[in-house]
Amino acid sequence: MEAKEILLRVKEFFNELTQKQPEPTAPVKMSDYQLKDGGTVQIEEMQVGGVVMIDGAPALPGELELADGTKIVVGENGVISEIKPASEMPPAELPEMDMGSKFAAFEQMTAGKFSEYESKFAAYESKFADYEVKLGKATKVIEELLKLSTILAEAPATTPDPVVKAPANFKEEKKINFDALFN
Repeated sequence: MEAKEILLRVKEFFNELTQKQPEPTAPVKMSDYQLKDGGTVQIEEMQVGGVVMIDGAPALPGELELADGTKIVVGENGVISEIKPASEMPPAELPEMDMGSKFAAFEQMTAGKFSEYESKFAAYESKFADYEVKLGKATKVIEELLKLSTILAEAPATTPDPVVKAPANFKEEKKINFDALFN
């Protein structure tokens, strides 16, 4: 293996180390639902914005009725745009809710939690910025080492000094398997 090949492999190795690795995504869990006409659909989430699939393909736009009487309005690409429960109460029978008191109770319950999370987030942002600076410095050092190694590998070999007349007494050369080091 030539010195240039070794340097290229070292460079590729360090580039792989410094590249951001994509985070694995969790597979989407689909639930099966029976249609009133006897068919089956898979639904990602039973809410507006969820996706309806039929035999692995997005459902066509339209209205589907489940076995329990719930109607789902499907838009483009199988996305749920509306869900109509099986037994809708008429608007006159809906109970009135005091949303002001519910909102006040929510505010009281969450008081202080957001500021606590914001301070933790700021601390993590600071640590992340420090790591980015350190990584940037390390990357520059590695790049300069690779440049120096390239210069040294490309330097021409000089002729032996004519003053030295002793024969070379070299022992058997040990070979290093560089492929095993980088694989």
